[in-house]
Amino acid sequence: MGNREDLLTAAMECLRTKGYARTTARDITERAGTSLAAIGYHYGGIRNLLNEAVHAALEQWSDAEHARLRDAPPDETFLERFGAVWARTIENVRADRGLWAASFELMSQVDHVPELREQLRRAVRGARTGNVAMFDGVDEDTVSDEEARSVGALYYAIQAGVVMQWLIDPDGAPKAEDLVAGLRAIAAKAVEEG
Repeated sequence: MGNREDLLTAAMECLRTKGYARTTARDITERAGTSLAAIGYHYGGIRNLLNEAVHAALEQWSDAEHARLRDAPPDETFLERFGAVWARTIENVRADRGLWAASFELMSQVDHVPELREQLRRAVRGARTGNVAMFDGVDEDTVSDEEARSVGALYYAIQAGVVMQWLIDPDGAPKAEDLVAGLRAIAAKAVEEG
């Protein structure tokens, strides 16, 4: 790996252990074995590096989850896939709590770092499309803009809420089976009302 990749890897590690706001340039360069100037040269500053590290780490998780779903049994039902996605998401939040917390810290910076808003806007739009593909078991290229704006936005809202609950109250946060039961209850009410 080169300095750029070493810095990104070190930044992801620091996010996991120290969080977004508490990670310093020195923390990253000591872990990466590079100079402080390397951050400016490769990323233009520590915030750009940290922003990219959060995005890259969450992208790795998303790619791994998409790969798992591609390998899922072809006869897996929607509710089985829905439960499996939540089980894996919760497992990842528990295993990589610092990174998920850092993603919320990053979101809190949108009013202070102008270029961050555009980066996060693109990431959220991509996540909506990716969530439809993940939960519905389809290729991202087949997800329409309307599906992303409606179904994808709903999945994203639920995902953000579930992650937040696991970060704040892991003992009381919903498990995958709770979310499946909740979806069943909502669907039953919708069917009942016609």
